[in-house]
Amino acid sequence: MSRLLVVVALACLCGAGIASAADSTLAWAPPPEDARPSPVSIPVPDGPVVQREEREGGLVVEDMVIGTGHEVKPGMAVVAHYHGTLKSTGAEFDSSFTRGEPASFHLDGVIAGWTKGLPGMKVGGVRRLTIPSALAYGERSPSDKIPANSDLVFVVRLEDALFYEDVTAGTGDEASGMCVAVTTHSVKDADGHEVEKADMADPYVWLPGEMNAMGTQFDTMQLVFDGMKVGGVRRVFIPAPMNGSPPQLEVKRPTNVPLVIEFKLIAVRNLPQQQQPGRRR
Repeated sequence: MSRLLVVVALACLCGAGIASAADSTLAWAPPPEDARPSPVSIPVPDGPVVQREEREGGLVVEDMVIGTGHEVKPGMAVVAHYHGTLKSTGAEFDSSFTRGEPASFHLDGVIAGWTKGLPGMKVGGVRRLTIPSALAYGERSPSDKIPANSDLVFVVRLEDALFYEDVTAGTGDEASGMCVAVTTHSVKDADGHEVEKADMADPYVWLPGEMNAMGTQFDTMQLVFDGMKVGGVRRVFIPAPMNGSPPQLEVKRPTNVPLVIEFKLIAVRNLPQQQQPGRRR
C-alpha cells in the first residue's frame, strides 16, 4: 500500500469519526534475524557512588558515573542497559547486560521507580535505583522471580535518549496524545547531511505509528509532537533504535540510524484517544 493511500484511508476514517489508536497505528516490522549481529553478554558496571539522592516515596538514586550527553526529561524515552535484582537476596531477575542488548522504553510505560528515577540522568551515566515495592510491582507478582511486595535494585547505564529543544513556541492548536501532524522539516543524519526535506509546497504528513522504537509499543514522533502548538519549531535528536518505520509506508529517510529533525508544526488533528499498552520494566 502506498503512503498516499494510507493517508487517504486515515483521513476518511477521521472524517467518519471512527478512527481510533488501534485503527491508525501501523505495524513495525523488525529486521530479519539473520541481518542482526549476535549479542554478547557484557559486565554489569560497578564502582563508588559519586552522588546520592532520596526521592519521593523512598526511592534512592545513586550515581556511579555522571553522564555528559543529553539529559533525560520526564515523559520521554530512553535506550538503556539495566540489571535488576531483589534487594532482599541480590538474586537477578532480569538483565539486558546478560542478553547483550539495550532496551528502548517510554518513561510513562515502566514502573514508577523508573519513571521517577531516570529524569535528570544524562547519556553515558550509570545509576543505581533502589526501589521500594510500592514504586515497583506492589502486592502483585509479575513473575516467579519477583515475589509480591519486593523491593528492587536496578543498575542502569544510559546509552541514549530521545531529546528535543524548542526553537520557537507555537500559538495555534495543541497536539495531544495520538495525532496526525503536518510539518515542514529538514532531516539530517549523524554527519549533518540532509537526507529529507519538506517545505510549504510539499509538506509532510506524519501518521501514528510511523516511527516506532524497535520491539516497543510507543511511537517516537508522537512523543515529540505531544504538547506542541501549531506554528512552533522544534529540534529533535532521535536515537537509532527509535527510528524504525513500517515497510508499507515506504519512507525515503534512512531508518535504524540516529537522526536530527528540525520541524515546524503546520497543522494537527488529534485522534480519539485509546490508552496504549505500556512496557512494564
